[in-house]
Amino acid sequence: MADRLRDLPPLKSLRVFESCVRLGSFSKAALALNVGQPAISHQIHALEVDLGTRLFERRGSRTIPTPEALTYYRSVSEALSEMARASAALRRASRVPALTVAAYPGVATFWLMPRLSRVKQSDPDLAIRVITAEREQEMPLEEVDCAILFGDGEWPGYESHLLMQERVLPVAAPAVAASLAGKSCDALLRLGPLIHLEDQDRRWFTWSDWRDARSPATERMDPGIAVTDHGIAIHQALMGHGIALGWQGVIDELLRNKLLIALDSDLLSSDRGYFLVGASGFFDTRVGRLVLQALVQPD
Repeated sequence: MADRLRDLPPLKSLRVFESCVRLGSFSKAALALNVGQPAISHQIHALEVDLGTRLFERRGSRTIPTPEALTYYRSVSEALSEMARASAALRRASRVPALTVAAYPGVATFWLMPRLSRVKQSDPDLAIRVITAEREQEMPLEEVDCAILFGDGEWPGYESHLLMQERVLPVAAPAVAASLAGKSCDALLRLGPLIHLEDQDRRWFTWSDWRDARSPATERMDPGIAVTDHGIAIHQALMGHGIALGWQGVIDELLRNKLLIALDSDLLSSDRGYFLVGASGFFDTRVGRLVLQALVQPD
């Protein structure tokens, strides 16, 4: 065993390498690992020296993994994932009953927090911790029990359960909605004020998508204001600062209580959605079953 361990490169270099390939760039890996880009380059160079092969090559401004690196990545990624799952299982087994959930800020604020009270009712002694991040890459999946993620339901190594499919509609506070009553889709887009969700990964629907579906002849949209989080967009709409695209499911309670008013009856939908995601086996535990019952099967 000792001889085999001597053949392993440093764990830090392997983590950096896995992040560079998975995230697609050195700069994104540096951001995810909270280090400077020179440190990333240093670790990759050290790993290349250790392995005796080139792992990345420059193509203009991009750094591309070599075929050898991609083959190596599959083994490294699988091994690190298995180590993370085993470590998380030991942590869960050794600590007092607790639940840690990761979610996007908007989903946590307007959807998750009210529903976690059901878990507390079932187990008042359970300690619950909620952490938030705007992007999936910033969520430490190996350190949480489960997470609410947006996508197609496929996360290798994890079990997922659909919470709500992507269905959006324009919403505004009652006073703003009253001032726009009877306006066409074209008028809504031109006059606004629109609250845009700025998403560099283009994961969610935007006003451009809504225009293409509901008013494709509209050439100019109100520039409005742009925010980087759905929760901030909904909060701005609640404060009467403009029109936001709201996700059905997330904003249902706000619509029922007439804090927000739907400005169009046609929903823009896709095959994507919000999923409850946990490591394999978590939802078979007592706490995992409580979470499923409260979030996925509340009725």
